Order: sequence, then structure tokens, then C-alpha cells
Amino acid sequence: MNSTTVPRFRPLPLAALILATLLSACSLGRDDRSAEATQAAANATLRDAMTASARAVQGSDMKADARWFTCPGGIGSRYSGGGVMTSPQGDRTDQLAAIRGAVLAAGFQDATQVDGHVTAQRDDVSVDIRFRVPDGSWTFSVLTRCHTYGGKDRARVESSDRHVILP
Repeated sequence: MNSTTVPRFRPLPLAALILATLLSACSLGRDDRSAEATQAAANATLRDAMTASARAVQGSDMKADARWFTCPGGIGSRYSGGGVMTSPQGDRTDQLAAIRGAVLAAGFQDATQVDGHVTAQRDDVSVDIRFRVPDGSWTFSVLTRCHTYGGKDRARVESSDRHVILP
């Protein structure tokens, strides 16, 4: 380059820009919260949502469990599970509204996007509640976001043990 040559700007290829965007959205480090704390938060979230729902619709026969799963793509782990509850017969739309009100009153945020469901969040844990017609029960699903764990937490998240939350 001589004194009369002006440096020419070369734009990055589109693939390089996409890769840079994706990498900036990923966390390559470890999460601050332990696997035990994540599991406890999810268990408490599911238990609290089910208990509030049972009070709202006179539900009974509650059962719930969860376990660790590998996240899609194999990066990280998430704690996921669910439960069931029976309730007396009645107008399911009214019961769903009562459940939504009870869960929100218990400190959850409404994240519902689908009719016929109540989806609520507390911190980074989501609970989805819906009525299952074939057996006439309410079903609950709990899900954490994906976390990366190392050290002593690795054995916990790699275990496929089922954890009973409600008998």
C-alpha cells in the first residue's frame, strides 16, 4: 500500500455475521445456580401450582414427578416433569379460570398462549396446566430452561432417576 492507496473496506460474508450473532447469544460458561437448586425450584413451582389449583377446584388425588433430560442439541440439561389431579365434574371453562386466578394469586406470571391451557412462570420455571378429556384429569407440566453443569452437578443431571414431588 502506498501513500495514494486508500484501504478498502470488505464486508464480512453473511455466514460470518450469522455465526457471530449465534455465538454472542450462547453462554459458554457454567450457570451460577446448582443443579440441586434448579431441581428444588422446579419441584416447588410444580407443587405450588398444583396445590393452588386443587384449592381452586376442590382437586384431589395429586401425583407428580420429574427428572433430568438432555437439552435439544445435547447442550446442557433441563429438569422436566408433570403431574395429574382429579376434580369434581363441572364447567371446565370455569374451572380453568379458577385455576388461572389461583395460580396467579400464588405469585406466578401468566404466560398463556394457547386456549384451554394455563401457562404460568415463576423465575425461569414454566408450568402448563390443561384438562385431559380421556380420563377427566387436570395435567401439569413443569420445565426449566437449559443449564450447563459441571463438577458434582454432572452426576445429578446425568442420572435418569425419577424424583417424586407429590405422592
